[in-house]
Amino acid sequence: MNSCNTNQLRRGAWLNHAIRLIASACLLATTVYPASAHAWSLRYIGQQILPHNFDYADTTVGGLSGIEFDPEREHFYVVSDDRSERNPARFYTMKLDLARFNLDTEPGHAGIRITGVTTLQSPQRQPYTRGSADPEAIRRSSMPNRLIWSSEGNADKDILPSIDEIELNGTHVRSLPVPARFLPQGKRGTRDNRAFESLAVMHETQRLYVGTENALIQDGPAADHLLGSPCRIIAFDLKTGAPGVPQAEFVYVTDPVPVPPSLPFMFHTNGLVELLAADNNQLLALERAYTLGVGNSIRLYLIDLSQASDVSMIESLDGAEYRPVAKSLVLNLDSLRIPLDNIEGMSWGPRLSNGNRSLVFVSDNNFSMRQITQFLAFEVIP
Repeated sequence: MNSCNTNQLRRGAWLNHAIRLIASACLLATTVYPASAHAWSLRYIGQQILPHNFDYADTTVGGLSGIEFDPEREHFYVVSDDRSERNPARFYTMKLDLARFNLDTEPGHAGIRITGVTTLQSPQRQPYTRGSADPEAIRRSSMPNRLIWSSEGNADKDILPSIDEIELNGTHVRSLPVPARFLPQGKRGTRDNRAFESLAVMHETQRLYVGTENALIQDGPAADHLLGSPCRIIAFDLKTGAPGVPQAEFVYVTDPVPVPPSLPFMFHTNGLVELLAADNNQLLALERAYTLGVGNSIRLYLIDLSQASDVSMIESLDGAEYRPVAKSLVLNLDSLRIPLDNIEGMSWGPRLSNGNRSLVFVSDNNFSMRQITQFLAFEVIP
């Protein structure tokens, strides 16, 4: 990619492995940039785990893919990625008592209190029908008493990815315009189940950032153990003067899958699954990798947009020249040495008793008995 043109090499299937090795080397060469230093660290507080198929108000609590703290109301919004298959697409409000989070291997769930469930409404102001939406991320809007959430859609069934603003009661307000290059159509657009997985809102600048989990089809390959994937991040202007207008696009390159599969063709993936505003030019980026037979690997990065290229005028990144966002590792969650599930959501939390901020993660258990709904809490140490 970038300065290495692989298009001329793609003349036969027998060259595929060589091409991927060359692409990996080129990608690495173009993405190793000094990242901004961060003047804080994280201390692990502990975790809580909800029981499987936990019931609240006749809904199954699971598939928790996005989380957002509301400091005014002192509760979290937590969105489920249920495609209206078990219950209508929805988000929950929750209180998390971080003082009850602990380091036990069986930590319980006394620190989690669910206080409400809200049905997401379609643009027609009706609950979503079965399979018509795949909620993945949720954030407070820059407008008061509103939320923004994203759906990955379903590329295999021609259901488009979307970004919607809603009232706190779930009522649809507007849909943000998605650039045409992101819409799945043949050999272009987002990959199935690897679309708009992450959202971040910078309230000071009233900008919304929306990231794809992996590269658009025309931009490059999905991540594997040989190379990462160039994800696009769209920056939207949420100001009242130009509401919901895409302003720029940046490239975030994921790591390769850290643990290769033991056998060829075994499932393995890595992707950008969440973004969180840090300051005017910096975001936290969460990468979640999975290798069949091994499990999950979670890494948290601080990324800097200030020197990244705006690629909104580039239809395909394959062979193009651009500067991706700089990234620096904040924490490899594998270092906690605890079982990690499918962590996909991330939010700032309430201030702790010592005045420090907290950071909270949540896992999507895919409604599977073999997985867990896991909440992790950290203290941010300045």
